[in-house]
Formats: sequence, C-alpha cells, structure tokens
Amino acid sequence: MQQTVLIKSFYPVVSEERIETLDALRGFAIFGILIANIQFFSGNVLMPSALAQQSATSDQITQFLIYFFVQGKFYSIFCFLFGFGFALQIARAEERGDIKASFFKRRLFWLLAIGLSHAYLLWAGDILSIYAVTGFFLILFRNKPDRSLLKWAFALLAIPILSYTLVYILSISFAAPEAATSPDVERQTAEWNSLVGVISQGSFRQILEFNVREFIPLRYLGLLYEMRLPKILGMFLLGFYAYRRGYFHDISSHHAFIRRVMLWGLVLGIIGNAMLATLMWMGAFSPPSVLGIVATAAYALGVPSLALFYVAVIVMLWQKTTWRCVLTHLVPVGRMALTNYLLQTLICVFIFYGYGAGGFGKIGVTAATIVAFAIFLLQIPISALWLKHFSYGPMEWIWRQLTHRQRLALRPPRRQMEVI
Repeated sequence: MQQTVLIKSFYPVVSEERIETLDALRGFAIFGILIANIQFFSGNVLMPSALAQQSATSDQITQFLIYFFVQGKFYSIFCFLFGFGFALQIARAEERGDIKASFFKRRLFWLLAIGLSHAYLLWAGDILSIYAVTGFFLILFRNKPDRSLLKWAFALLAIPILSYTLVYILSISFAAPEAATSPDVERQTAEWNSLVGVISQGSFRQILEFNVREFIPLRYLGLLYEMRLPKILGMFLLGFYAYRRGYFHDISSHHAFIRRVMLWGLVLGIIGNAMLATLMWMGAFSPPSVLGIVATAAYALGVPSLALFYVAVIVMLWQKTTWRCVLTHLVPVGRMALTNYLLQTLICVFIFYGYGAGGFGKIGVTAATIVAFAIFLLQIPISALWLKHFSYGPMEWIWRQLTHRQRLALRPPRRQMEVI
C-alpha cells in the first residue's frame, strides 16, 4: 500500500484517472492566451491609440473581435482550472496526511521562480508568477464551506469596480484643471518609433535591460491598477467550487446545471463584452473616467461569464463522439500547458525581437493573429509526438522534480505504471 501511494505521488496520473475534458480546456485556454499575448509581442497593444486608429480597417475589426471574444476570457479559464487543480491536489495531500499543504506551497514557490525568470529574462507579461503569488492566498480558503467560496468569488470579481471608482474620485479631487487638448500625434509617433527601434533592433542584452527598466515596472503598476489579483483569486475560487460540487467528475448528472451556465454565460457575456469591447476601443480606462467605471463593471460582468460559457460549451461538446474526436487534439497541448506557454514566448521573441527576426511593430493585428494560429497548429502535433514517448512535458518534468526534491524518470518503466 505504501509503495502504491509513493508511486502515485511521483508519477503522472494514468489516463484512466485523468479528466481529459480539463486537459482539452487547458489546451483551448493556451490557444486563446496566445492570441491575446501575441498582440503584445508584436507591439500592437503598445501602439498609441492615435496611431492604432489610423491602422487598416481589417486590423481595427480584428482588434475589436479580440476585445470581445478573447481579452481576459482565456486567462480566466486557466485561473478556473488552476483552482480546480488546487482542490484536487489538496484532497490528495490530505490523503497523505499533509494537512499544511506543504507540497502545494513548494509547487507554488517553484512556479513563482519559473515565472519570475520568464518575466525578467524574456517577457514582462508573464502570468505564472502572478498565479503563484495568488495561489498562496488561495490556500487560506481550503476549509471554507461551498457557499462561502461563492460569496468570496463574486466579491473578489467586483473589487476592481470599487477600486477603479476610488481612483476616479481621487483623480478628479486632486488633479489640477487642464484645458482639453487633442492627442499629440507627433510626440506619440516619435515615442513609438523609438520603442520599435529598441525592440526590433536591440540585442538580447539591450532588450533585457529595457525590459527590467521599463516593461517590468509598467507591468506591475498595470496589475495594481487593474486589480488583477482579486480577479484571478475570484476565478480560482470558482474552480475550487466546481471541484467541490463534482461537476467534472460526473458530467452526465449535471447537464441541467451546465446548460444554465451556458445560457446565462452567453447572455451576460454578450451584454458585458459588447460594452467592454466598445469602451476599450474608445480608450475609456485611461485616464480614469465615468466611462472607465462602466467599462470596469462590464469587464466584471462579461469576462467571467463568457469564460464560463466557453468552459460549459467545451464540456458539453466533449459528450458528443464527433466533437470529442476534434477536441482530443487539444488534450496533449493541455497536458503540457506550462511547456507550451513558455514555448510560445520563445517563438514570439524570436519572431518579433531584435535578436530574432525583428518583426516588432511591423505587422498589424490581423497578421499577428494569423501567426498565433500558425504557432498553435504547430504545437498540437509537437505536443502529441512528445507525449507518445514521455510522461510529462519538459518544463512539467523540471517543475515536478523541483517540487519533489528528487530526480524523477521522464519516461517511467512500464511495470511501475502498472502498479498504480
């Protein structure tokens, strides 16, 4: 018995025990995250609004669609799945007598280390370190009752509305009155051209220094301004709640509930994101404004709703044989989610940064989105091929070894797998 528990701890869960729907959802989330992130890698999101509004009509339409269907939704799905995974790991830890969640804390510590390395060495937009930090707060909720989890989740998702409103009140209370002026297009163009020069032509060292000096501070200030941690923790708790209620363990008995999530997620998602996408295109968030408050409320309503709609749709489609054959292609990508997320960064920096092809600032939103599709379509067969020969993705294997504090076989012997 002790040997079985040990092997369960150190080797991957065999396919019969895995919830493949969740792996498909992770793969789907990784795809959407890439579509959103590549707009940063390519420079399109960083382009001044005065210049962005002069871009091709196709790019403006694509950007609006990204605001509507992608922005915030896919990292929210990943947060939901993180919360679900946390609950699963806590349950297994308690079976081993680990009531202090020490194993999960080690996982978070090393995820934080990986995330910070990713942020400082490659790309300031890293989300792994943010998940890790927020995960330590998630531990505090492990003994909360189900109703409490829901209350906290909805409260946390609403916090950005209150914080943004407070920022707006402070801004109008203390800001000196200024005459309304039109955007200084000439100055913005000069600053943009300077940024494009640094990122598209700089060496690894030059871009690294710029990243640490400019992008990292802006990234963390942005996270504070957006109140990103409460949003993430709120979605964590919804995933935790889903595990508690067994929605993914016995899908057939929860069809009615999942259909309600689909219906209300779609209705609220369309309403919220129609407002959000319009206001984001208008640049309502900055500087603080009344429209910014409306946009923040639209985000709190629309983004989690549409994210849960996506989850519910994937879950229901998985029950149909034809669709499952299609969605199965996402499973290997989801099983190697950490590896694929970091691989996306490596590919993108070599496409857009100066020590690669130097494409930063040179292609529009539509072209960048097409590149994202191409990258993901490449990751599907690579992930499937890798997992034919190995039990983990390479980064998952490294993370697992760091957590367990010992070397683990990347391809465990067959007879040991059978013991499980």
